[in-house]
Amino acid sequence: MMPAARRDSPGRQPARLFVLGLAGLWMMALAGPLDAQETFSSIAAPQTSVRDILTGPQNRPRADTYYLLGLAAARKNNHAEALRQIAIGLRLDPNHLRLLSLRAAVWARQGRTAEAIAEFRRLARLYPGDEYITQSLRDLERPLKPRFAPVTSSLPPPPAKRDSPVAPVDTARPASPTRLLEASYFERMKQKQRCCYQMAAIKRAQEAQAAADASKKAAFDLQALVESGRLSARPVCPEGGEYGWAGGPTCSKHGDFATVEAEVTTVFADFNRGLQNKISRNYTAALQAFEQVCALYPQWSEAHFQRGETLFRLGDDRAALEAIRRSLQCDPGNLDAKLLLANLLFKVGHKEAALELLDGVATGQAGTVYGLAARSVAKAIRSGRNYYQVFPPD
Repeated sequence: MMPAARRDSPGRQPARLFVLGLAGLWMMALAGPLDAQETFSSIAAPQTSVRDILTGPQNRPRADTYYLLGLAAARKNNHAEALRQIAIGLRLDPNHLRLLSLRAAVWARQGRTAEAIAEFRRLARLYPGDEYITQSLRDLERPLKPRFAPVTSSLPPPPAKRDSPVAPVDTARPASPTRLLEASYFERMKQKQRCCYQMAAIKRAQEAQAAADASKKAAFDLQALVESGRLSARPVCPEGGEYGWAGGPTCSKHGDFATVEAEVTTVFADFNRGLQNKISRNYTAALQAFEQVCALYPQWSEAHFQRGETLFRLGDDRAALEAIRRSLQCDPGNLDAKLLLANLLFKVGHKEAALELLDGVATGQAGTVYGLAARSVAKAIRSGRNYYQVFPPD
């Protein structure tokens, strides 16, 4: 996950340090897996979207992460590892439908058909309208039709093979854009998070007022809360919503506080954990957090940028380049990613590509700190300085 105002945002801290370093340089005079028993390639269309994950309980993203890890292992025919990841996820959420379905599918792939059928029958009783479960059970219970004409033989016929169910969710990029959150969603989430902080302040002020005077428990007046000193200023929704009270703070633009808080916490929890570890220079732990975020939210440009910047700090330039390019695929206007990409290109010897990128930022962002920093770095590179002269180590 990010503070309410830009000046407090730890998510921009690395970017701010990077830009200030570049500007300082300028000032100094120049910074389905289970489609059949033999294959694991056919995948069913996803039955739930990432948005469904976001609105679920807080432990869902972690359980879904182990689902993705289990699915990846199963695609590689590593059934033991798949079942291990599934077991971890089920300890976090014992009723996670997709983990239970994937476990049954892996059992079928292992030849444990009876167990798989029993599990799918149990799930069918619990979720009678689930198309994936119904189809998987039908496939398992229906023998494969013979591909060739039968041959007369005195030997008993071999046991019929059964279709294995396909995986319940496809982790590849879906054909329909509605199946994957767009990059703009995360910009909206930043606004929603800022609104969440405003509502949290309202909640604290209103509860303090009720504790001081029980007769005012049901009364809600923002101006009165400001005049009493319980709010330092009148809260303002970043997207123009009007605040109210209905058993708790509400916003006409974003909804009630409990729902907004749950969504914001779900989206930003692991992201913020990664930022905290990165700020404290625990880059290995930060990388683990950002990789989990990128697996869950693959269209989030900022998550890919933070992952790339962390890899850069760890010295893995090749992986950092891939992550930064992925960030720019999600959001081509991410200036922090462009500057870091120019840094990396210059570092690995692609001087002309770095200069082209810097010149584009300098022209497109003329007069801004990004434009000035890009211009000063480009000037330093053209002067013949090497990488470590332009970007001195920390």
